[in-house]
Formats: sequence, structure tokens, C-alpha cells
Amino acid sequence: MVVLQIQQSNGFVSSVSRARTNRGRRRASNTVCVQTQKIMEKISVGGEAGGAGGAYSYNALKRLDNIWSNICTQPTGPQETQQIVSRVSGFSQDYGMGNNLVGTFDIVVCGGTLGIFLATALCAKGLRVAVVERNAIKGRDQEWNISRKEMKELIEVGVLTEDEIEEVISAKFNPNRCGFENLGDIWVEDILNLGVSPAKLVETVKRRFVSLGGVILEDCSLSSIVIYDDLAVMQLSKGDTLSSRLVIDAMGNFSPILKQIKRGRKPDGMCLVVGSCAHGFKENSSSDVIYSSSSVTKVADSNVQLFWEAFPAGSGPLDRTTYMFTYTEPQSTSPSLEDLLEEYWKLMPKYQGVSLDELEILRVVYGIFPTYRNSSYDSIYGS
Repeated sequence: MVVLQIQQSNGFVSSVSRARTNRGRRRASNTVCVQTQKIMEKISVGGEAGGAGGAYSYNALKRLDNIWSNICTQPTGPQETQQIVSRVSGFSQDYGMGNNLVGTFDIVVCGGTLGIFLATALCAKGLRVAVVERNAIKGRDQEWNISRKEMKELIEVGVLTEDEIEEVISAKFNPNRCGFENLGDIWVEDILNLGVSPAKLVETVKRRFVSLGGVILEDCSLSSIVIYDDLAVMQLSKGDTLSSRLVIDAMGNFSPILKQIKRGRKPDGMCLVVGSCAHGFKENSSSDVIYSSSSVTKVADSNVQLFWEAFPAGSGPLDRTTYMFTYTEPQSTSPSLEDLLEEYWKLMPKYQGVSLDELEILRVVYGIFPTYRNSSYDSIYGS
């Protein structure tokens, strides 16, 4: 029996003026963060979703910054972690599964926001599949950007139909720019040139999964997996039990299974992303796949290189999403997400040729995505 770990870009995406502290150590930055709080507290926050970019509130930003702070001050080397997965010699029937057995499946996918796509493709092949998700399985309001070629791959594996793809596309745009300051621009066509509604897309795929006989267990997290010679047996937080021939970990970079595999090791690097969707852009027909407007910028106590992305949003002809991101090592002097947002409010208007006062900020987005120098995983749970 095997537990398969799938790495995805599922970081936590979801301070007032404060010094970030951890274990008695005060963060060196003296940055006063006030504009971000003022902007975010004026925005009405609806139902937030799980996964990257699913949270928009100021409180969620502070929670994520606290997670980032803990990572920055974490010691290097292996750490003690919760042992989610264990192995036992023998057959599952010799140990019993209790009275709360939901069922025995060919495959159980842990993590549903993106895992529902893989689960549906597997279900379409005639396999008995279940999905376990600690939150509700639903897509965020903020659009995903993708190409039509990538969307058509979902048709080929039986996840969506052509008509369903058209229904979830909320924006189309060309051309798309790649550029670095003073080095010229390259314009390309049909690259990340579609805006797709994750809320509609995930709900559509979810319905398809259930119609194919898939089983969904929402609002319950994974407590443990015991690998026997014949099956993997999973205990869930609500007391339910599932057994399966294969478990697929689609819980992202902060999966407890991944944490156990890596023995709690601190990430070697982190991609920090901030941005917003705003109303008021009069020039809004093209996108930036990637653009760098400067070599090095001082943010808080760190020198960082900043990169940008910008896409028309499907919510209206004057609505546009802009992202600013950077790569840094997790250390005590690294900028917080709120530090980056303060810089973003200063630089984004110049980057897009607008005045911040002319824009209505509809949504603020942010996220952290860990990177490792050695990202390969051994199948330590396989048989």
C-alpha cells in the first residue's frame, strides 16, 4: 500500500503598527504598517475559501504573517513532528477498523480544493474514490489565470465538457507581456490569457465527481494513516474511518504528511506574494505574465527583487488584478507580508500608470509558498 504525496503550489494565501515577535525575539523592522489595515478594513469580506488565495481579511493576513514569523525564527535541521503516518505488519482485518467505517476505496485524496480535479479524473476511469477536506470544498472569489490549452486537458481526462469550460471563463485577453526594466519587452499570445472563476469551476467539478459516484467528506481533517500489508486505514477528526489501496496527499506544501517526510525541516526559501483586485483601470486589455521594474528594493530590513503580474479581471471592464512577489530566505530580517503590502501600495500605481486614489480596492490577496533545495520525496510508505 502506498501514500503518494503530490506537491502543489498551495501555500497559505489566504500588522497595525507592530513588531513581529517570536519566542521572545523582537523583529528588527521598524516599518509602520497603517495603510494596509485602513484599506483592508474598508473591504467587505464574504465567504472565504481554503487553499492559496482563499482568505482576504485583515485578521487572516495577521494570522498568516504570524505563521511566516514562526518559520523565519525556526531552527534549522530536523524538528520533532506529529507522526501522521505509521506502518504495521500484517493485514487490516487482523486489527479491526471500528464501527465508523465509511467505506473501502480504491483511492482516497486528502485535500479537496485542487484534489477534486484529480479525484474526478480517477473516478471517470471507473475507480471508487473519496475526497477528504478539512474545510468546505469551494473555490475562491479571486480568479485563476490559465491558458485554453491547459483547460482542454481537463476535457481529455473527463473532468469538464467544452460547454462547462466556457461557463467558468470570466475574462479573455491578449497580448501578454514579459519584461525586465531597461531590457525591453517580449509580447506573447495565449499564455495565461484566460481568467477562470474558481468558485464556478470547483463547484462544477464537485458536481461531476458526485455524479460519477465519488464520496466527499468535508469539514474534517486527517488524524492518522496506518499502512497495513493490504490497505491504508485513515482516521478522521470527526471519528470516521476510511480504508483504501492508495492515498494521495493533495494538501499542499503545508501538509502534515509532507511535514513528517521532511521531519519538520525549515524551508530553504519562500516566495511571498501580495496584491489586489481593484476597479478603475481604464487601460485594461493586456496582461503581464511577469515584469520586473527594478533590480533591488529595500523593504523593511531586507533587500529584495520585486516581480509583478497583472491581469484583467472578469468582474468588470475596469477591474484588474495585480500581484507583486519576491523570493527570500526565511530569517529574522525578512519582510512580513504587511511590509510588502505597504510597499505595494507605493509602487503599484506607478507600475500601472494610475493613482491609488482613483481606484476602488475590491479585494487584497496574499500568500506564502515554501521552496526547498532538495524537493524529491522517497516513497517511504510504499510496499
